[in-house]
Parts: sequence; C-alpha cells; structure tokens
Amino acid sequence: MKLFNLQLKQASPYLSYGVLVLFAIFCLFYAFYNGNNCASASVVPSDFCKRIGVTIINNGTNETYSPVRIPFNPQGMRSLNYVDNFGSQALSANNLNNVNYMSQSLSSSSSAGWWFVMPSLPTVTLKNMEFYVGNVNQTAWRDNGFYFYNNSTSTDDVITIPNNANFNLTDNFNLEADVVLTGTSGFTCPLGTPSADSGFIIDRWDSNTGYALGVECEQGVMYNFIQIQDTKVRASTSTFNNRYNLKGKYIAPDITLLVDDVSVATGTKASMSSYNSNITMGNGLRKVEILNAQISKNITTTNDIELRYNFDPTDVKELEALTPYYTGSILDVSNNNHHATYSLNRPQNYSITIASATGIGLQQLVDNPQADIQVVNTLSSGLAVVGNENSNFPFYPMLNSIATTSGLPRQMTFGGLFAVLAMIVSSIILLATRTIPLAIFSYGVVMYLGYLNNFYAIWYVLIIIFILVATYGSSKYLSEGF
Repeated sequence: MKLFNLQLKQASPYLSYGVLVLFAIFCLFYAFYNGNNCASASVVPSDFCKRIGVTIINNGTNETYSPVRIPFNPQGMRSLNYVDNFGSQALSANNLNNVNYMSQSLSSSSSAGWWFVMPSLPTVTLKNMEFYVGNVNQTAWRDNGFYFYNNSTSTDDVITIPNNANFNLTDNFNLEADVVLTGTSGFTCPLGTPSADSGFIIDRWDSNTGYALGVECEQGVMYNFIQIQDTKVRASTSTFNNRYNLKGKYIAPDITLLVDDVSVATGTKASMSSYNSNITMGNGLRKVEILNAQISKNITTTNDIELRYNFDPTDVKELEALTPYYTGSILDVSNNNHHATYSLNRPQNYSITIASATGIGLQQLVDNPQADIQVVNTLSSGLAVVGNENSNFPFYPMLNSIATTSGLPRQMTFGGLFAVLAMIVSSIILLATRTIPLAIFSYGVVMYLGYLNNFYAIWYVLIIIFILVATYGSSKYLSEGF
C-alpha cells in the first residue's frame, strides 16, 4: 500500500487529465453504440450493414404495383454476406415503406433478374428505392413469393405444371395457397351476374370439368372461390396487402372454402370427373402474389402432398431473359418431381441506375434506426434472464472461443473476463485521479457494459458493486481503509 501511495503522489497531472478524457470518449462511444453495429432505415426488422441505392424512371404510362427487373449477381450477393443461403437478410424500401420483391437463381454466378414490385410509378418521375442488405443478426427472414402482374393475354405471367396421371383427382383432396391481394385495381370487375373477372391460382378446369382455386372480381367486390365441375363456391374478401391462407376442400359431395382454416362458404357436388391437361397457375391473375401453393390428396386418411411450391429463391431460377419475355423453372418440393416452368411478358420501360453499396450504421457515426433490436432486457424480464449475445461486440469471436472452450459456465467465463477488464480500467482511474469512488464507479460501468451486451445477467453486476461499496464503506467507517 505504501508503494502504491508513493506512485500516486508521483503521478503526473497530465496523466490524470488524459485518463479522464479517454474515459469520457469510452463512455460516449457506448452511449451511442448501436448494439448490432449496423443500422437501417425504418424497415422492419432492422439492423443492416449496407445500403444499395436504386433510382427508377418510368418512361411509359402511370403504373401501380409494377414489377421492375433489377439485375443482381446472386452468388456475389452471397459471397459478400449481403444475403444468406436462403436469400434472406435483405429488405427493400421506398420512402421508408417496404417494397416487396422476388429473388431467384440464388446459386447463379451470372446476372439474374430480381423483381421489385413498386407500389407507384408515375410517368417520367424519378423514384428512389433503397435495398438494405447484410442483416447481421439474420432476423430479416422473408417469404419469397411469385407475383402475377397483368394477365390480359395467354402470353402473360403463367406457371405451367406438366400433366401427370396423379393429378386426376375426383374426391378427397385439397387445393391450397397463401395469397396476397393488392386490391381490385388490376381486375375489370364487370357489372352483372355471372360476368366475373376470374383469376386462377391452381387451374385444371375447363368447360365445367375438373377443379380450380382462385379469386375473382365482380361489381367492385373481390371473391375467393373453389370450382368443382360446374359448381363454384365463393365468398367475398376485403383482405388486401396482407397474407392469408386460401383452401378449397372436396370430400364428395361436400365442397368447403376456407380462409385461414375457417370455413367461409360451402356447397355440394355429388361427383366429378377429371380434366386431363396441364395444371396452370396465374391465368387471369392481376397484381396478386402467391407465396406457396399445394395440392393434397387422401386428406381423410394419409393426407399425401402431391405437389408443393414454396417459391424460395433457391427453388426459382431464371433461364432466359429477352425483354419483354422471361422464362424460368420452379422446383416442386414435394419430392414428386412436378417441376414447373414460368413465362413472363413484362415490358420494362424504365431507366434504372444502381449505386454501389455503402456502409450504414456505426460506420457513419451511428445512424440509429427507428425500429431497433434491443440488447437491453426489460425490467420485467427478471434478474437472471439473459438475451441473445451481441455478436458484433469488439473481439467477440475471440471472447466466444474462450467461453466455448473453457469448460466453465458461459456466463461465468464472460463475467470473469469483464471483471479483469474492469479491474484494469478502475486501477488506471485510481492511479490517475486518486479517487476510490470514481474507480468503483468505472468498475461498475465496465461490468454493466457486459450485461448490456447480454454476456451475463444483471445480478452478477449488482452483487459485485454491492461488495465493493460495502467493503469501501466499512473500511472508511472503521478507519482501516485505503
């Protein structure tokens, strides 16, 4: 103690000032430190590392919910960690509003078209879109879907599934899809009955033979429907721009239409025959997104999935791009090899500029998002609760390796490492300022940072600070102190 006291007396005042300045910088850094090290705009979820700016000028007529093809190198996007192996970790936005898109050809090393659905594209007006990539917490999961734009002719957006005898269903089956309707603007919605503008999600029906599932518009009202032979069962819907599950069930003679597994309409048909042809998806669909589609048979017994399309970026592949015609393939994930092909007719009357990816977040002196993933536990979470560790903490890979291989409880390892760091920092503060309360405070700050980054529970910090304060207080009281 005498040696330490002598060192304190010989300490330069400049050292004291320097330590205080460094400590202030350290505190300011963590006061504004974004726990995930990367931020985004107000898109949900947040925390992205890069922003790719895209400008679009529509050289044609005014358009809404229009698909714009933007070429990316999917393999390059993956190698740069802009997207993961499933095409996630990326979101797009226009004026802080989410922009839906369909990615594809994820394993391709050449350019492939990713289709971004722009809600509004006025003629000769520059539109800015921001593509946020590199979600560091891998929480930006999105469900890739297939968007059908303007099917006014047979050469427009259509998916074709080659004919197969297993599609000859006459009883005990489901037709199912997850659907997003953008509204009625794409449909003509004619007046009168039975004149309806119909769009088919799953179609193996013609001339009152076969089966189909779809949506249609009549007199300004949208309907979901299932068609069995000459019997159509339908129910109106006002669910727009939100995902819902649409299912048509036929167990002779009963026909049931369900939305989100709730029956909305029923009908009967004593029996049915099969229409022997390809299955198509998209005929008549306008500005409708299909997130997945499935046909199941033997639903009252073995409930076998005959075909299913998830439209994941790994399942959809662009094969040919000759504006305005685009073709590609879609994998059937039911293991029955009902692989499909798609054809698109989408004139691209746009001028597009793609900027280089720029860093955001801490690289630009902390651009905190409005919607951030919190690394601080809520007060109601309990003293022993620990959230997800902040993997972007400086030297985290090294700390993680030590905690993993030490053989000790993980929180104990991190607690010990931060205790050593806190001891070093508080010793420097004590040496520079000769103030024990400030040294105890700096010790607590370092320990609290470990808690903020979810390396251990708050009780560990509180117990240590209590011991230090109690020891110092008792020593002062008993005049045995420092």
